Amino acid sequence: MPAIHTAVRNAVIIALIVLLTGFVIAFAGGQFKTSPHGSTTTGVWRVADFPKGSCAQCHINHSATGGSDYSLFQQNSNRLCFSQSLGGCHADRPTGGTSGYPAQETDRMPSGSSDPGYFEVSAGDIRVAGVNNRVRWPGQLIWEDALYSPHSTDPEMPKKDAMGFGSCDNCHSVHGSAPPHDMTDTTFQGIVGSQTGSVPANYRQCFVCHSSTGPAGMNQSSMLIADFYNSSLGGGKRGHQVGGGGYVPSNSRLSCSDCHNPHGSAGYSNLGPNGFLISDQRPGWYGLNDIRNDNVQVRRFCFGCHTSSDGVGGGTVQGMSPGRLPNEVPYHVFNGTKHCYDCHGRDYSSSSGNNVHNPSGGG
Repeated sequence: MPAIHTAVRNAVIIALIVLLTGFVIAFAGGQFKTSPHGSTTTGVWRVADFPKGSCAQCHINHSATGGSDYSLFQQNSNRLCFSQSLGGCHADRPTGGTSGYPAQETDRMPSGSSDPGYFEVSAGDIRVAGVNNRVRWPGQLIWEDALYSPHSTDPEMPKKDAMGFGSCDNCHSVHGSAPPHDMTDTTFQGIVGSQTGSVPANYRQCFVCHSSTGPAGMNQSSMLIADFYNSSLGGGKRGHQVGGGGYVPSNSRLSCSDCHNPHGSAGYSNLGPNGFLISDQRPGWYGLNDIRNDNVQVRRFCFGCHTSSDGVGGGTVQGMSPGRLPNEVPYHVFNGTKHCYDCHGRDYSSSSGNNVHNPSGGG
């Protein structure tokens, strides 16, 4: 009897393992098939011999001796995604990155869509699929240049590819992911919902690293970003809090992507790259490498969104139009010379510091 019981028990265990394995494989396969890479209409299509979205677009065979690791068509690094000569999809293009780069306000998903404010090319409330419509990718040359893209070159990046560059895998999941946008492995969404919770769950993708529990070696100002968004710590306008308008709920915390592009920058109209991953979508946003100290640079940066007291600069942000700055402050005129941070803060020394991520009300 004991032997029979043991045999039955082992058979049950084996059956459960087979069932669980099948479930995991089915889940992974289903997630890939519903991902941008796995789509049969707009998915990865390196070679015409296989259908779009086929595993064979990247994995050339099942031989242990053929091809690169995991039977990929070339070495398992960022170059796998980039290499145009070998059929990579995310190489540079004549316009520099994807055809719609850089993202513009008109590229945002609109009010009434599934995620208002997120940078996605859309028609009405429908996301337009396809790699050419991912308007946040500036291309390989920018990503790999230390002047443009610290996420690629900083030594503290948690995952590095075979070439020593910050790996795409730090933020993206090539086989599909639960978050709805750009195959990010952690949630990053539009502004709606950022007004709730101590730290906005919408922007967790950035706060995984830019927090006190982030990678060792990051400078303090980078590790305090999540704290500057944390409403429970009080004071200032944490997260560059905005009043509302358009499809922006009152007291929303500004999306990281409104000022930054995690892939780097060539500067507006290629006039010069920005430091600190500052975006290049607005006219004054070029050559911004020391906005903390340079009076001219910071005013070009701030007037990219804010309209001066005499009606110059500014523009729509997240579907809203920031009003003119108060004219009782003489420095708010467009041609003023005072540094904005002299009044609104440049302190990154502690969680209570006032700076562009947690600006004071002036004074």
